[in-house]
Amino acid sequence: MRILVTGGTGFLGMRLVKKLVSQGDEVVVFSDKPEDLGVKVVAGDIRDKAELRKVFSKVDIVYHLAACLDEANPDLWDINVKGTQNVAELCKEQKVKQLIFMSSSGVLGETNKAAKETMPYNPKTEYERSKAEAEKIIKNSGVHYTIVRTTIIIGPNAIWASIFEAARRGYPIIGSGRNYFHLVYIDDVIDLLTIVKQNKKAYDQVFHIATKDTPTYEEVYQMIAEQLRVPVPTKHIPVKIALLSARMHVLSCNLSGKKPKLVKMKSSIDRLVRNRILSIEKAGKILAFHPKYTTPHAIRETIKYLQIARLGYSDEDLAHLSKVKP
Repeated sequence: MRILVTGGTGFLGMRLVKKLVSQGDEVVVFSDKPEDLGVKVVAGDIRDKAELRKVFSKVDIVYHLAACLDEANPDLWDINVKGTQNVAELCKEQKVKQLIFMSSSGVLGETNKAAKETMPYNPKTEYERSKAEAEKIIKNSGVHYTIVRTTIIIGPNAIWASIFEAARRGYPIIGSGRNYFHLVYIDDVIDLLTIVKQNKKAYDQVFHIATKDTPTYEEVYQMIAEQLRVPVPTKHIPVKIALLSARMHVLSCNLSGKKPKLVKMKSSIDRLVRNRILSIEKAGKILAFHPKYTTPHAIRETIKYLQIARLGYSDEDLAHLSKVKP
């Protein structure tokens, strides 16, 4: 089977490509950042339909992962919406059998109880609005689609490395910390993405995926601190102060010509203190899919993959992590 993966050189994409290849699929990657993945990688801009068309020859399935998360990027809307429009139109033109789209629970906004897939759109940030619009394009494409919505994905990347390092330094909890902070481990996301492939039960469906447990923000922070063997944070700072700090950071970056850090922006603070909880029942009932990872297990695996010894941890610390129960 010939599969096209847009955004295949990203955090999620590289792992998905590896899994698809292991299953015997022929994979082509379209990305703005060419990397050596052991498969054909075509560099291009998702907004350029002519460039994109070049990789659609004899494609059976398309995974559309390419997206911009940076709220400071003026091209965010065009990349996420126009790019998706291009992908959807080419899928129909080339008679692609299935379009699998990576979306976000953010399209639902704040969720105070376990949100089901039928909950109405209520996005708050520019990124979330763009993903909601992209979903609508996919649903109206005339192509068999599967939309997978995730909560915040935890796994070995630079953002989580910075979060763990901040925990080591005793970074305070923002707000009360009592809001639901549902996460999902990257390997569970990859498993669901491959299960829906060419699965007629998944055609024209939306599925949520998250961890089996539903901790609060404060509980997640406590888990991180305990697994890093650093003091559990007790200090809280008001949300208003954190948002003021975010505005000052963006202003300072604008004046200096530097790019604002994603984790220090208002959109990131908003996501941190918002209730975020998903129902994962549908994937279990229709696909018999159940996530393998709890939040403590996901944190442990992420820390191990990040090779925290290079951040000053000893073999004893790593041995401690191996004893943490899932």
